[in-house]
Amino acid sequence: MPKQETHLGGAGSGEPELRNEQLFGLWVEQQLNEQQRHEFEQRCIEDHAFAKQVETFNLFSMHTEHYQSAEVPNWDRDSTFDRPDKVRWWQWQGLPTLSFATSMFAIVMVLTGLQVRTNNGAMTISFSGKQSDQEINKLVNDRLEKFQETQQLALTNYTQTMQQQQMDTSTQLTQYLLGSSRKERREDFAELIKYVNEQRGDDQLFYARQLNKLQQDIYANADLSGTGNINE
Repeated sequence: MPKQETHLGGAGSGEPELRNEQLFGLWVEQQLNEQQRHEFEQRCIEDHAFAKQVETFNLFSMHTEHYQSAEVPNWDRDSTFDRPDKVRWWQWQGLPTLSFATSMFAIVMVLTGLQVRTNNGAMTISFSGKQSDQEINKLVNDRLEKFQETQQLALTNYTQTMQQQQMDTSTQLTQYLLGSSRKERREDFAELIKYVNEQRGDDQLFYARQLNKLQQDIYANADLSGTGNINE
């Protein structure tokens, strides 16, 4: 709100008109004469901002006069604030950076083929190149031999299992025939002989097919394994 200045007291007495700041300063220092006091009262009535400023000063003056100082109580200043705990080693701020650097070093070791060897207390660091053909062939042959041994063992176990199943079937049929009547026994013996002959032919054909298929799988897997290792 713009300040309003009056022209009271300046026309009749010949004294220059005082601004609000000058009039307010004289009033604060209690140096107003009679004419200035009259002008001050008129200014408070006509100028709302000036009156508000005077009211605020009176309010602060009243509080200043009634202010009473008090002694500071005796209190434990050290117990007011909690001291920060000592940072533990696993909370070190540089630990994430160290972990990242270690991971990058491990990646570089893998990509460059870094090898660390110790011999008689001496440590040698080298970067491995491509493997020679002799090393690759030896690695392929070792894997082929191991694979063939595994397949041969599986084939042996499979054959023994089939033979055991056939023996169990024959034993069950024999026990059944021994427990039946003579007439039924003769008929069953004839059926048994026929069954055994048929079973023997079927089993031989089945075993021949299974062995042939297993042998083909062994060589096929061996060729695929060898080709994959050479490409690596």
